[in-house]
Amino acid sequence: MLYTSAAGLYPRAPLPVLSVAKEDTLLLRRLLGRGEVKLALDVQNTFEPGPLKERNVVAEIAGTDARAAVLLGAHFDSWEPAQGATDNGAGVAAVLDAARILHSLGVKPRATLRFAFFSGEEQACLGSRAWADAHAQELDHLWAALIMDGEPQAPLGFTLHGRDDLAAVIKQRLAPLAGMGASAVDPGGDLVSDDQTFVVYGVPTLSLKVADSDADVRHHTIVDTFDKVDPRWLALDTAALALAAWSLASAEQPPGQRLRAIEVETLLKKTRQADYVGLDYAKLPRLP
Repeated sequence: MLYTSAAGLYPRAPLPVLSVAKEDTLLLRRLLGRGEVKLALDVQNTFEPGPLKERNVVAEIAGTDARAAVLLGAHFDSWEPAQGATDNGAGVAAVLDAARILHSLGVKPRATLRFAFFSGEEQACLGSRAWADAHAQELDHLWAALIMDGEPQAPLGFTLHGRDDLAAVIKQRLAPLAGMGASAVDPGGDLVSDDQTFVVYGVPTLSLKVADSDADVRHHTIVDTFDKVDPRWLALDTAALALAAWSLASAEQPPGQRLRAIEVETLLKKTRQADYVGLDYAKLPRLP
């Protein structure tokens, strides 16, 4: 039993995991201060028969190059019974408003700007994986995928999930964000959302990096409510996403190459993300 917001499969320690609320954790800590504590747990789960149908929602602003695209994405599902305001209602709002802003400006980028709202992220990125599978033949021309998932805070820049080969070009293309303090490039970054899907498919993938906060005490809990969203940070995060997507889509070429399967395997091992993603390397998408 863990005081954590993430309960699920731990590949290196295949144990059942139970996530408990902060209040319960504090109670247990007080009791432990008095001596040994024994717990009797009654855990009930309900599994609905499947398969179940879900939908992704996708919109776009057409570019002058019909084949090239830059994707800006967020997942719209959340944990029950939370409102999911920060995970990931805020991310959805940011991507949606970025689309509104860019459309209202009448921009005409070189690469099509694709705005994707994925379902099933909390069940292992099922929506984004389904989208990538359905559009596998187009991924060679997906210049980049930008993902937002998490509580709005001051935007700092973007993480590259181990793709340090992209750092120099991305730093140059994020230069317009320097004025708002959001041009930092972090070559690392854990795979914690739909970024997994696009990294596994070898697509250059960026995730919005924001200032540290105590968001984990609310993440995946019933207190992930609308009042936890700071509109100031949400507005700045939205601006950072919109400007970064526009800058990438307006360039003459993609920021880097799509990786082959063997290169993805090497990347995940180098960044120690292989176990977390739980990949069967034999099933990695094979590139020509």
